[in-house]
Amino acid sequence: MAKARSLAIAVDFLGREAFDRLSGDLVHQGVIALLEPVEMLDLDSFLGGFNSMELPSPLVMVDGVLDPRNLGALLRTCDAAGVKGALMPKRRVAPLSPVCAKASAGAMFTLPLVRCGNPANTILGLKKMGYGIAALSLEGEAVYGTRFPDPLLVVIGSEEKGASRPVLKISDWKVRLPMRGQIDSLNLSVAAGIFLYTQIDMGRK
Repeated sequence: MAKARSLAIAVDFLGREAFDRLSGDLVHQGVIALLEPVEMLDLDSFLGGFNSMELPSPLVMVDGVLDPRNLGALLRTCDAAGVKGALMPKRRVAPLSPVCAKASAGAMFTLPLVRCGNPANTILGLKKMGYGIAALSLEGEAVYGTRFPDPLLVVIGSEEKGASRPVLKISDWKVRLPMRGQIDSLNLSVAAGIFLYTQIDMGRK
């Protein structure tokens, strides 16, 4: 509370019923923050802040992730792994809702979120800039442990369908993690985390 007041953040005390009305279906645990809408960066402006020799890498593109909890968990994973930005298409992506914010454990406010258009068209533009494209897919090759060159864009599709067909068609690599048990897939944020940690030199800032 003292920290909030030192930053000129207003603090109010409410009864349980007021908390329940504000939180809806969320478990609030006695604390709720009311925030301004999350700022979305424009792709051209975001990339314009870097020179051609030091393009941000890796980037992650969300392709068809419609569950806000899955999206939030993915953003949390991206932030933890050191991803430089998450590309969010205008369509077929979960909203940046309170549910997403909670699942992200705050990463929704720390990771650069970049608005982009059609995923396939965006990828073609990034390829012209020198980006390699790795899409996680159950139909891909088990290349766990392979280090792909920078700059790299990693595409994460939905748990049900994975990355879309147009995206897979133009990707440089279709990556499948080895599955050694009876289950043939992982939660998308878990799969993303495993792959990202093979790509990022954690000693590099």
